[in-house]
Amino acid sequence: MNTIAFFDIEIDPNSGKLLDIGSVAGNGSTFHSTSLADFIKFLHGSEYVCGHNIFNHDLKYIQNAINAAGISNNFIDTLFFSPLLFPAKP
Repeated sequence: MNTIAFFDIEIDPNSGKLLDIGSVAGNGSTFHSTSLADFIKFLHGSEYVCGHNIFNHDLKYIQNAINAAGISNNFIDTLFFSPLLFPAKP
């Protein structure tokens, strides 16, 4: 079975510093930290990562960590589902 880790990051808009990473894995385990090294460990075993607006935002900050976890090009960006869910606000 394919496993997905859902994640979101918070970045300081002025400095670009990573302020927080939150994630939930397919097995129900959770992650909440600023440590990229720990995030890499958390992602091991996942085949996909999913988040909102990751192509235009998140990946530029943490794609190296995701790749280091063995996940490459298996990204799901929910931004593209928004018009389907909210057609009055595309």
